Amino acid sequence: MSAEPPSRPRPAPAPADDPHAVLGLAPGAGPAEIAAAYRKLVRRYPPELAPERFAAVHRAYQMLTSPARCMEAALATPEDELTRLFPLPALTLRPAPPPPPPVTVGDLEPLLAPVRRAVLARLLAAGVRWGG
Repeated sequence: MSAEPPSRPRPAPAPADDPHAVLGLAPGAGPAEIAAAYRKLVRRYPPELAPERFAAVHRAYQMLTSPARCMEAALATPEDELTRLFPLPALTLRPAPPPPPPVTVGDLEPLLAPVRRAVLARLLAAGVRWGG
């Protein structure tokens, strides 16, 4: 009697449209994690033995690492699916600051007085006379 070794349960196939699930990653994984998962799966599923699985892994890797492919996928994916595939960090919105008060001539007077004095001094030094 030969006893067969117990077979490991095979993982459920990942949805083909979710690149994170194909590579076995959590959404928001970094570039190093993506590359490590890709290398691991390529060794496990070489193109000669599992061409369909290799193609799915390669497509998922390209989608996560190539901005152009990511954009193609984003344009072809509904918006609710995008938030599931590419989650955004929680944003905290602050109220806008109040607008600055309007500037009046009275506000500019302290800035203009030294300029007026300097211009008048130069005109007087140059010998310019005006008025009656």
